[in-house]
Amino acid sequence: MDRISCLPNDVLCHILSFLPTKHAVATSILSSRWVNLWAFLPIIDLDNSLYLNPLKRESNSVLFFDFVERVLSLNKSQTVVKFRLHINDSCGQSMSRINGFIHNVISRNIIEIDLGIFLNFPLDDDCLKISNSQSLQLLKIRSDNGLKMPAFSGCFPSLTVFDVRVSLYESGEDLITKLFPCLSVLEKLSLVGDLTDCTGEIYFNISGTALKSLELELLVDNYDDCDAMVVIDAPHLEYLRLQDGFLASYLVKNKPAISEVNLDVGDYDEEFLEFLDEVGPTRLSRVNELLHNLVNAKFISVSARTSKVIFSQKWNLPVLPSLMKLELSVHTTSWILLLFWLESCPNLKVLSLIIKEKPMEDFDMIEELELAEPDHVPSCLTLRIKEIEIQRLGKVEEEEMLKYLLDNAKALDKFTVNTRVYIKDGILQ
Repeated sequence: MDRISCLPNDVLCHILSFLPTKHAVATSILSSRWVNLWAFLPIIDLDNSLYLNPLKRESNSVLFFDFVERVLSLNKSQTVVKFRLHINDSCGQSMSRINGFIHNVISRNIIEIDLGIFLNFPLDDDCLKISNSQSLQLLKIRSDNGLKMPAFSGCFPSLTVFDVRVSLYESGEDLITKLFPCLSVLEKLSLVGDLTDCTGEIYFNISGTALKSLELELLVDNYDDCDAMVVIDAPHLEYLRLQDGFLASYLVKNKPAISEVNLDVGDYDEEFLEFLDEVGPTRLSRVNELLHNLVNAKFISVSARTSKVIFSQKWNLPVLPSLMKLELSVHTTSWILLLFWLESCPNLKVLSLIIKEKPMEDFDMIEELELAEPDHVPSCLTLRIKEIEIQRLGKVEEEEMLKYLLDNAKALDKFTVNTRVYIKDGILQ
C-alpha cells in the first residue's frame, strides 16, 4: 500500500476536499482503501463545465443534474462546510431541482453556499428559494441571465456575508425591502444589481446595524428610462463602494464614520452630459449630496469620470474634515482638478494619484470647464500632506503637475513615483 493510503481517513478526506467533487469521486478506482472516501467529504464542489461534451449537450445536462442528486444522496457528512454549484446549461431542467439541492445541504448545517446560475429559465421558474438556516454564514450567487433576488423564508441568524448578482428590476422592490430584516447579523454585502429593461424609478433600502462593508454596483442599459433611489442605513458601516453609470440617488443616513469610500458614479461623455442638461438640477446635485453624507470618511477613492462629472457642473465640494487619505484617478490633461479636491480636505495627510490616459473621444477638460489654477495653494498641501504617491507617471504633460506638487508640499516626508515610461532627465531634480 502506498504511503498516502496509510494516512487516517480524516486526513485523506481533508486532502480530497481541495478537489472538485468529480475528481474526488474518481479516486474510488485507486484501490479498495479509497472506495467511498469521497462520500464523507464536508465540501461538495460541482461544476458542469467539467462534464461538457459538445456533441452531447442535452445528455450532458441531464447526467450532470442526476450526478448532483446522486452525490447529495450518498454524502454521509453530517455537516456540509461548503456547497459550490455552478451550472451553465439547463437543457430543460427546472429551477425546482436546484432548489431541491439547496434544501438538501441546508438541512445538513451548511456553512457556505456558492452558486453560479448562468442559464435561462422560464419567467415563472427563475427564483431561488433559500429556506431557513441557523448555520449558514456565507451566501454567494452569480448570474447573468436575469435571475431574481432569492426568496428567503425565515431568518438567518448566522449569515454574515452575502455576495449576489441578480436582476433588481425582475426581483421587485418588495422582495428587496423584506430581505434585510431577515439578515440580522449581516456584516458584508456585495450586490451587483442589473436594471436592464427597467423603466421608471426603483426604490430600495439597505439597512443593518451589523453591516460593516457594502459594495453596490448598479447596471443600466438606458439611463433615459430608469432611475434608482437607494437608502443606506448602516450606522457601523466601515467600507462603502458605489458604482453606476447614471448617477443614482444615494442617501447615507446618520453620516457614519466610514474608514474607506470608493466612488465611481455617473459618466462623462457628451451623451450623458446632454442628458444631465435635460433632467435638470435634481439629478445634477446627487454626487454633492452623497459627499455631504460622507463628511466623516477617513479615506475616499474617486474615479476619473466621477471627478469630471462633479466639476463639469461646477459644484462646490463640501468640506471633508475627517479625510486623511485621498486617492484620485485623473487624466493627463485634467490633473488640475485635484487642486479643487485639496481645497475641501483641510486635514489631508496622504495623497495618491493614479494617472490615466486621456480617452480618445474625450474633449479638452481644461478648456471645457474653464478651470484655472487656484489663486492660492490649498493649505493641506503646504501644511498637512506627509506622503504623495503617483502611479503611472511619465508623460511630458505631467511635468507641470509634478513641479507644482514638489514646489508646494512643504511638509512632505515621502514621495513615491511608479512610472510607466522613462521620465526625461531633470524632471525630478
